Amino acid sequence: MKKEMTAFDVAAMTSELQALCEGYLDKIFHWEGRNVLLRVNVPREGRRELVLGDGRWLYLAAERPDTPDTPSGFAVHLRKMLYNTRITAVSQRGFDRIVTMDLVGREGNFQVIFELIGEGNMIVLHEGRIVNALEQKRWRHRDLLIGADYSYPPSRFDPREVTLEVFSQAILSSRSDLVRTLATSVNLGGQYGEEVCLRTGMDKGRKASSLAAEEIAVLHATTQALFLELREGGRARLVLEGEGAVDATPIPLKVNEGLEQEERDNFSLALADFLSRRREVGERTDPELERLRRQLDQQLKGVEVTEAQAAQMQSQGDLLYTSYTDVSEALRQMKELAVESNWEELKVRGVKVPLVTSVDPRDRSFRMKVGEQEVRLDYDVSIDENANRLYTQAKELREKAAGARAAMEETRKAMEKRAVKGEREAQRERDRGIPTKRFWFENYRWFLTSRGRLVLGGRDAKSNDQVVKRHLGDRERFAHADLHGAPSIVVKEGAEATDEEMREVCQFALCHSKAWSAGAAEGTAYWVLPDQVSKRPEAGEFVPRGAFIVRGRRNYLYHLPLEMVVAEVSIEGSRKVMCAPRESVVGSERWAVIAPGKTPRGRASSSLAKAFQVPEEEISRILPPGDLEIRERHGLEVEV
Repeated sequence: MKKEMTAFDVAAMTSELQALCEGYLDKIFHWEGRNVLLRVNVPREGRRELVLGDGRWLYLAAERPDTPDTPSGFAVHLRKMLYNTRITAVSQRGFDRIVTMDLVGREGNFQVIFELIGEGNMIVLHEGRIVNALEQKRWRHRDLLIGADYSYPPSRFDPREVTLEVFSQAILSSRSDLVRTLATSVNLGGQYGEEVCLRTGMDKGRKASSLAAEEIAVLHATTQALFLELREGGRARLVLEGEGAVDATPIPLKVNEGLEQEERDNFSLALADFLSRRREVGERTDPELERLRRQLDQQLKGVEVTEAQAAQMQSQGDLLYTSYTDVSEALRQMKELAVESNWEELKVRGVKVPLVTSVDPRDRSFRMKVGEQEVRLDYDVSIDENANRLYTQAKELREKAAGARAAMEETRKAMEKRAVKGEREAQRERDRGIPTKRFWFENYRWFLTSRGRLVLGGRDAKSNDQVVKRHLGDRERFAHADLHGAPSIVVKEGAEATDEEMREVCQFALCHSKAWSAGAAEGTAYWVLPDQVSKRPEAGEFVPRGAFIVRGRRNYLYHLPLEMVVAEVSIEGSRKVMCAPRESVVGSERWAVIAPGKTPRGRASSSLAKAFQVPEEEISRILPPGDLEIRERHGLEVEV
């Protein structure tokens, strides 16, 4: 599942965002943390909606998403400041996941910067100074604070137009395998590193430093072909797996072969569809696991940089001996000049020494061209001491990289533990099932008769009173088990109920009485007319809460079985699980027959919840009051 935009994605989106140039910023909306919408009026094209979703997704929306009626303080401030400013340019910062939008207004020059890295951010500048940001933060190398001058984060390798020589150096200086080298040292990212390996047919696990010059040339050509394909545009893909979307790409990729793919007119449409479909299948993310993933990614990048620096130091030390004569002569001349000249003279005269490119008298060093590299040398010491310094630095960097790799292993172990824990939690969520739509009548015991009539019953003394006082009208019927303490049952529109339906109702009343917990096999219940039910006692009588006096003839039904069926039904177009007599659920395709038994009620409700894939509370609320056994089942994949 795609977690964030890649630098490749950002390059594609930046190309699409050129359509906003010369447009005028209208309203700005902000909601739920890092969601922002910028409405832009583009001459001759109309209104366009630029969306920053969750701080990590940037795209042009075909339809305006739901936005709050009341603007946030962030939105209000930006509306006042940026209203009717004209967009003059939209650009990507190198090959980083950063997009800069330049604007011009009456108050001067503005920039809106979308940093699609980490948790994501949107920063607004006026004349280079930060005037607002979704999140203010301090780092070692820069501050994102209102009033501070803005500086971009350190830029990374840009593989788009590098020469074969520079590309080769990035590959050969790596101590990692090919796919990681393409992902980090060449800055293609994991997905496009895999893509280059697939398109060239090279083993992604092979050591990058072992590649021959011809193989590196093929990698370079394939990488450039990817960017050429991107510039041609128009081949965006939405990648599907099962019911959900797993990726959106600006061009077709071999890494997604075998998965269902749908073409879209542009990358914005593909990305918007991906985010919508991803949400529909209820993606579950673990913030702690995501943090560990980001930490591992940063550690890996740090190791790559450190190992590349170590390799460079080692290489420079070797070069000193390879060009021993030239280096020795340069050191001798620079030492003599340092004795004869002051700092200003040394800077001027030093660069006239063959191969010397610059001089820094403050730390008594100079830089000279040795082979294909520029090496810093100390002119106060010999060539051997300079070489030893470079070798020592290389050794220290390798030790630092080794320590970082050990830390990476700890992070991987922490990720494995967290993933196991997350899977357990996810399994518990799956076991809980998906809640079904809740209806008003679920405050009571309930079921629908074979002809769809609603039957309500009290759960306790209070709801016993409520079900009669609120729902027993002239057209209803009252039912009760022939046992003390049984729930009061009301049949809505019971005046039109058939004899078969009234038998279902009486069986329901019996099953929710003490007869179930007593383990009886059959019992008796009755039904009466509404005017036979009263709360008014005779002289000397007392009617407790939840009880009623029934006067007159009772319609008894005998030998009613203590058996119920838990079944999946449809109510008003919504899936629901109902517990009712067998005759009431004849059309159901998934059901289980229950009767009084020795299985603890809690264990049985848990088993049934898994079988019907609903939360256990939903099953527990509809079961009769007592232990039970499951006699039959049909259409249920999980054993109950």
